[in-house]
Amino acid sequence: MLNFAMPLYEAKCHEGGEWIEISELKLMDQLYKTYAKVTPAIREMIMGNEVETPYGIYRIKLIGGVQDGEQSELFAA
Repeated sequence: MLNFAMPLYEAKCHEGGEWIEISELKLMDQLYKTYAKVTPAIREMIMGNEVETPYGIYRIKLIGGVQDGEQSELFAA
């Protein structure tokens, strides 16, 4: 049986504060407002980096572990 989970995304305002979970639709909307191509930004998030836009900072939500920059098992399936 194939175990597969869709990634969850988080955002926070530039002023600081806590990370809040956002939908993939909201993330894509914000990325399309900033980048001509969103694939490089998504690749950065998969590699464990945060993506900064004029609207906020975005990342893939970590569940039960620490992201170390290696490709996530989530995307290895």
